[in-house]
Amino acid sequence: MHSGGVFAAVRLLPGDELIAGLRCLQPDTGNEAMTVVTCAGRLRSANIGHADVNCGRLYEGRSEIVSLAGTMDRHHRHLHISNVDTEGEVFGAHLLPGSAVCTTAGIVALILPDLSFGRAPCDRSGFDERTITKRKAEA
Repeated sequence: MHSGGVFAAVRLLPGDELIAGLRCLQPDTGNEAMTVVTCAGRLRSANIGHADVNCGRLYEGRSEIVSLAGTMDRHHRHLHISNVDTEGEVFGAHLLPGSAVCTTAGIVALILPDLSFGRAPCDRSGFDERTITKRKAEA
C-alpha cells in the first residue's frame, strides 16, 4: 500500500521515556500512523518484552541503542529495539513502556497521515497481527 509521509525528528533528554518521546512526534489530531526511521542514543533502563513471555524484563544500567524499528499509531505499537551494554553484550526484542533515556536519544520518524495501523486475528499465524488500511478523507 502506497502512502505519502512527512519526516519528523526529536531529541529526548535524560530521564525521558522512549515510547512517550515517540508519541510526541505524532500530530495532536487524528490517528496517524508512523514508522521509526532511525534512533541513536543511550538508555539507563530498557523494558523489553521477549517472545512467548507474558511480562517484560527490565534491564537496568547504561546501554547504547543499536537499532530501533517498528510502527505505531495512537492505539497500537510494534517496536523492536536492540541495545548493547557496557560489556558489549547485545540484547533486545519488543520495546515496552518504561525505558528511560540516559544521556540523549535522537529519533527520526516518518508520519503516515493517510494510513491507519491496527491489529486483527491472523488465521495463518494464530496471533493478532498488524493491519494496514487507507484512512478515509475527512470532509
